[in-house]
Amino acid sequence: MRTKLIFFGNLIFGFLLLSIILWLYGGPALLVLARDPSLALILAFAVALVASITSLSWRWGYLLAGLNESLSLHKLVAYRSGAHTLAILIPSGKLGGDPLRAWLAIRAGVSPPTSIASVAVDRTQEIGSTAPFSLIFAALLIQADVPHVERALITVGVGVLGLAAGVTLSLRRLRRGAGLISALIRSTRLNRINFIRSHSDIIETSETSLLRLSQQSQRMIIAFVMGLFANLVVILEFAFLLSAFDLPANTTAIAAALFATGAAHLLPIPASVGVLEGAQIWIFGMLGYPADIGLAVGLAARLRELLWMLPGVIYLIASPLTDGSLGNGKASSL
Repeated sequence: MRTKLIFFGNLIFGFLLLSIILWLYGGPALLVLARDPSLALILAFAVALVASITSLSWRWGYLLAGLNESLSLHKLVAYRSGAHTLAILIPSGKLGGDPLRAWLAIRAGVSPPTSIASVAVDRTQEIGSTAPFSLIFAALLIQADVPHVERALITVGVGVLGLAAGVTLSLRRLRRGAGLISALIRSTRLNRINFIRSHSDIIETSETSLLRLSQQSQRMIIAFVMGLFANLVVILEFAFLLSAFDLPANTTAIAAALFATGAAHLLPIPASVGVLEGAQIWIFGMLGYPADIGLAVGLAARLRELLWMLPGVIYLIASPLTDGSLGNGKASSL
């Protein structure tokens, strides 16, 4: 009950914030967007968006192939998009979509250990390949004298070091056979719980699969490079989208739009309603632009968010998660 109250309370707050923003600046911002949109650049944005989603889905499939399992590209896109949709809707839920896509892969016939290991490595790759761009964006905004970004730069830097240390220590434990989650379960005696004890073999096999995948150096490098490529395409998305509506599209403006979008999703507001738009108004205001330009950027970013969610929404509606056909039954065993 408390979780529902927090969720809907934050959602209502977000809608109230969005209503105030639209009341104050909505008209001028919509006029900015309707001024002279470029169809060619909108199409270029759409192509870049499809390329982003496809490249990230391909990386997941490439990691699955390292464990001798596979899914078709259209399933990878559908499952990853469904997970992304859930992650956007759940406050601060970037990781919230991962159990869903792991479960969807299991339902499609992928073994549970392989599915869990591939999703864990894919998420780690995503965080690692995004971190350099976050540092670059923060550095560009510091050069533009945007206040308080230094703290974000320090936070991201510490996060990168923490990620590197965590991955290194985790791999060392796995190579020694000490385990990760399995070791935690043993040390806390959670294995006395029947449900956890009955699934301990899946956890241990998942850790073995994770180690197998991490030992494929060439595959890990290629997957990381694909992550860098996907992030470059995301930058192109914003460049095309902002240019299409004749909004500021220089390097600093693109960095600001991306930085504000990422920051908005860290706040506990479902789908960042109101917060995304407010963040764009604030950061573009710090760059010297009027509020209507900031809101126009926010509305353009909102359009991108909706398009990123669209494949997942279509999949989740067309293939309900309560569907009784659970493939080969592996998913129901979880």
